[in-house]
Amino acid sequence: MRASTPDDSPRGRLRVLLLLPELGIGGAETHVMHLLERLDRSLFAVSLCCLKRGAADWEERAERRAESFLVLGFRMRSLPFALFRLVRHIRRGRFDVLHCHLSLADAMGRVAGTIARVPVIVTTEHGKHLWKSKPHLAFERLFARVTDLRICVSRDIIDIRKRREGTPADKLVYIPNGVDVAAARTALRDRAAVMTEFGWKPDDRLVLAVGRLVPAKSFENLVEAVSLLRGRYPGVRCLIVGEGRSEDEIRAAIERFAAGDLVTLAGARTDVPDLLSAADVFALTSIREGLPVSLLEAMAAERAIVGTSVGGVPDAIADGANGLLVPPGDPAAAAAAIARLLDDPALGRALGRAAARTVEERFDIDGMARRVGEAYRALSARKGRRRG
Repeated sequence: MRASTPDDSPRGRLRVLLLLPELGIGGAETHVMHLLERLDRSLFAVSLCCLKRGAADWEERAERRAESFLVLGFRMRSLPFALFRLVRHIRRGRFDVLHCHLSLADAMGRVAGTIARVPVIVTTEHGKHLWKSKPHLAFERLFARVTDLRICVSRDIIDIRKRREGTPADKLVYIPNGVDVAAARTALRDRAAVMTEFGWKPDDRLVLAVGRLVPAKSFENLVEAVSLLRGRYPGVRCLIVGEGRSEDEIRAAIERFAAGDLVTLAGARTDVPDLLSAADVFALTSIREGLPVSLLEAMAAERAIVGTSVGGVPDAIADGANGLLVPPGDPAAAAAAIARLLDDPALGRALGRAAARTVEERFDIDGMARRVGEAYRALSARKGRRRG
């Protein structure tokens, strides 16, 4: 992997280091990859550093696009050494902007960036982080002084950072996630091929969900909702795409609701556009959210959407206008909304078209990257940049 050198960046371009725990399938990881690929290269020389080894195909993709790419090989037992390596990397790269993503990278990056005297330190707040204890909150209040900007992907995250963590309002900005509209619509296989892969009939009805298998996504509620549809739609199928620590709990829910013939856990997939093209309904039953990239991808693909009214979801979905919203933690309400769309395909198509227009107008990936780049430049102009 290439290492940064003082002469990597022509004069005039800001040297930007994106910091992430690891690369792989996930909303925050996709967001970072979009920044890496979409920031204006005439203005920015963009490098990437990951704390841990991730998915090989993602790392190969990143290495092709980054000015430099480094994996630290982080282990908690060697935290001081990893922090030393990160400080050294930042100093050698003479970065003007350090942009941290997700909790571990946020914490390590801001400590290392402060020691290395990076002129501008930015974080993107991908989630609410209500799990933070008093020590975590004390850390946030301390490092609010050296964090120049916290980019929040949903409006409610701004309120949480102000109210709970004491972040000054002038250090918070709302820049939602963006999506590559063309990529979300580029299916390589048709519906029949997807249905055949999973052993389903072409006229079965498919409910698709995509996300990390974590408690906040509440896939157990989706399993229950789909089980409630069994009598009304004998051919209903549910495909849950993703991996994570809640897999055992979801499998237990599948067994509890006798939904083994209805619900399939597909693991991590790289063919989400194909799966979206086959889906009758995209379902999001989260009890907590930022603004999920998977939701934006489904909107871009013109899918009929049922989502819970949490986090940044209502920023993107207006109930009855471009999707249907239901309360979190209410499987019966989710089942009723899914049934409404299955009963009325014309409504689903109309909502899907409206969802796609919303993404094109407000959540395009190039617009997101442009706004982030503008923030880098404004902060750098105000604070100065490294010499050399």
